[in-house]
Amino acid sequence: MKKYSAFLFIIILCATYSKAQDSENTLHRAGIVVDQDYFLKFVKPSYATDRNYTMGAGLIYQDKKLGRTWVFTPHRFLAKTIFGINLTDSSINDATIMLANTTFTPEYLGNLHDPVSEFKRRNDRPFSNLNFIGSSLGFLDNSGNELLTIGINIGAIGLNVSKAVQTTIHRDHWFGNTADIPYGWEGQISKGGEPTLLLTGKKDWLLIGKSGGNDVGFFQLSTNAELRLGYYISTGLGFNARLGLLDKKNWAMNTLPMANATKKFTRLNKNLGEVYLMAGVKGNGWLYNALLMGQFRDSPYALSFKQLNKATLDWNLGFGTKIPTCGKHAIRLSAMAVGRSPEFNTVSEFNRWHSWVSLQAYYEW
Repeated sequence: MKKYSAFLFIIILCATYSKAQDSENTLHRAGIVVDQDYFLKFVKPSYATDRNYTMGAGLIYQDKKLGRTWVFTPHRFLAKTIFGINLTDSSINDATIMLANTTFTPEYLGNLHDPVSEFKRRNDRPFSNLNFIGSSLGFLDNSGNELLTIGINIGAIGLNVSKAVQTTIHRDHWFGNTADIPYGWEGQISKGGEPTLLLTGKKDWLLIGKSGGNDVGFFQLSTNAELRLGYYISTGLGFNARLGLLDKKNWAMNTLPMANATKKFTRLNKNLGEVYLMAGVKGNGWLYNALLMGQFRDSPYALSFKQLNKATLDWNLGFGTKIPTCGKHAIRLSAMAVGRSPEFNTVSEFNRWHSWVSLQAYYEW
């Protein structure tokens, strides 16, 4: 993880230097995202169970001017080659770099003395660990109501970061945790580590609550379509809504869970405060999921294509706020519950919905 942090720092440093002479006035944002199913303990104790997507954490830096640097050359190339977009006819809306870890486990963590251990391991999802540096570049059309986002994640599957974190939390009973020590990481997907890559293309359309010269609104509805190629081969179609005191130009600020690994920025505008409820739903179609099915290296507990559910549903419900401080400085906070339908189909007792809590905090300047 230290190597990833150093690499991320070098990317930001070099990109920042290359744009140092750019005088364009723009916003910057730095933040943290934490996904954790343990937080559901405060809703219902039985929900706080390590299973499926059990935890994740990400550090995020956003600066629109990064989009013109060498770091985002592949994004600009894909946008121009595939969608015919270039910097002369479409404005860069956001540029994001994220360092993240995500952890996926079965409900059964591997009691070595369980006589039916192998049956449980074969029919539940495998242990999986993904560490990546994610980058995304968003292009907003002239109307301000359509947004195209190109994302590239580069990372590794099968490192021992998640094993170390989860084992420490369980062994030392952090937060009063009484769960079993996870003995199943020796059979994780791509054990020992191997490189991985994900390319994403996502288009958002604002349907209701367009600006129309008035920045303040109370309800917005948008829809989106997404294609993922790499360690996921899948598509998605969803709707997002915000209800409350809104800055209409911030409709493109994506507060969906980090598991989707796509964050968006917003144009520089009046520093308006916001308080709102938000909700989203997305249907997904799947052909491949490396964190379930394995990648290049053989994994002892990988699931087959037949066992992969070809359709899943994600939902989220929560609240968010933007608190202006001075000038264009502000603090953004959000919290949401997130749910996902069963991702695989083996034995009925292992096919389950799963939910977790996503917390996000950003500082703008």
